[in-house]
Amino acid sequence: MLSEAKHLLLLRMRFSPTELHALHNSRFFYIKASVTKKMDALLAQTRDEIKSVIEKEKIILPAEADASMGKIFRGENYLGLPYLILDYPKYFGKDSVFAFRTLFWWGKFFSCTLHAGGIRNKDIRYKGDVLSGKGVYFCVNDSPWQYHYGKDNYLLIDKLTEKQMQAHIRKNNFIKLSRKMELKDYRKLPEFARETFELFMKNG
Repeated sequence: MLSEAKHLLLLRMRFSPTELHALHNSRFFYIKASVTKKMDALLAQTRDEIKSVIEKEKIILPAEADASMGKIFRGENYLGLPYLILDYPKYFGKDSVFAFRTLFWWGKFFSCTLHAGGIRNKDIRYKGDVLSGKGVYFCVNDSPWQYHYGKDNYLLIDKLTEKQMQAHIRKNNFIKLSRKMELKDYRKLPEFARETFELFMKNG
């Protein structure tokens, strides 16, 4: 039997009309499964576009980086919302990281992010003046594992000086550059990712 305290808690608990409606809505999960399947295919196409740039332009990557298949994976809770991620090319080692991450964040945006950490940040130098005016964001967070565009995480590179960026890199031992795209433009994702990857790598 329920204790008196638990019984009183159940009596006080009430679902709001919105929550009650959600309890009856199973259709959303079928739609979510269909969207996720299509997003997997879109990210696979995105990987192929990036791969074509690497091969055509003969872009030099860290020797350890996986430039063959990369990895697409799913999650259910980044700040409360589901997401899909393509890491290609990628290398996540004990002392260094080199990854180009394409993110679909449900209800928010697509983003393309280059992350170089540890010893790899010594291999990359970015010309801030070349990247300005192209919607490029620089990570100002002490943690490299956040992907929202709050002011505590990303600032437009146009608003930062070279001195400020270099100071952040020296302090935190990583570089993250990112661009984002609206979800309604999903058809453009492969092209956007290819363009962003080429922009970041050619200006390194």
